[in-house]
Amino acid sequence: MAHLIDKRTNDYCFLYAHHTFGRYQYSVDTLISDPSVSKIHTIIEWVNGKWFIRDLSLNGTWLNNKRLVKDEPKLLCIGDKIYFSGNSETTYVVKNLAAPADQLIRLDEYNKKTTDVISLSHYHLVPEHNPDHVVVFENSSGQWHLESLDDATQDDPEVLQDNHIITLGDSRWMFLSSHIDDVTQMSSVPQLYINDLEFHFNLSLDEEISELTIKYNNKEIDLHARCHHYLTLNLARYRAEDAQRGVTPANQGWVETDRLVKDLGVDMRYLNIQIHRARKQFSEVLTHVHDAENIIERQLRRVRFAGKTFEIYKGHELERTSNVATA
Repeated sequence: MAHLIDKRTNDYCFLYAHHTFGRYQYSVDTLISDPSVSKIHTIIEWVNGKWFIRDLSLNGTWLNNKRLVKDEPKLLCIGDKIYFSGNSETTYVVKNLAAPADQLIRLDEYNKKTTDVISLSHYHLVPEHNPDHVVVFENSSGQWHLESLDDATQDDPEVLQDNHIITLGDSRWMFLSSHIDDVTQMSSVPQLYINDLEFHFNLSLDEEISELTIKYNNKEIDLHARCHHYLTLNLARYRAEDAQRGVTPANQGWVETDRLVKDLGVDMRYLNIQIHRARKQFSEVLTHVHDAENIIERQLRRVRFAGKTFEIYKGHELERTSNVATA
């Protein structure tokens, strides 16, 4: 995420895709408390893959000691110095011109922003190796959410807004969104749906190794052996059992998380981590599939496998297959 540094305070200023500066406290992204600065003084914006600055003020904006022509975009470069009006003591230096991104930014012991960031791309477990939380972007709403892996009482994910503080172990992180138009980030690849996919599970005889391959349109994606595939496979088993009993497709496969904990012989934290690791992999690998993380579908304290067509092999022998009707 692009950022400037305030030369007077050494504070970092991370840029939204359309970032405003001025003295109008509730209408700008960066407040400059100076009477010579206009209410909305300057805009820095991301346009066609580059950052531009525009002056909107009465008293002027300077870039490298040269006053900008009002409302005429000027390309920014690393090292550029920005001044707001002739009387303002505020000076910013351009330090980074990366594309806008939704990020978690680590705060130091004084609660100031650092350049230690986690760039968010749809689905994250944080910290990665020993996760405490899940940060997830829901396509349907365009909103980031936060879930605790340890809080069994959390019924709904917490909505993340700009400047929301997250505590991870001994460190504190601030959430900042890019404010970039979601439409510009959409892939041009034709979208598929979960029901277009075929799931092929391979399980060792001792049920220690689980592999998953996904097929569609004569293509094949090997998701290799992962611990969380065993969870997905067992959810597929529940759905197949429901189908055989004549349960309607919309109700097939739903299982309480308390039952899963008992059936799999794990604790709730481990189960939650496996659920989110599976959803994260689906989200990252199947970028062309609409809401791919919902291959493992979730509701309040229950989950299910949402795949329509799947086969389960155990020791290379077909254990069960399903051709579940579309829900």
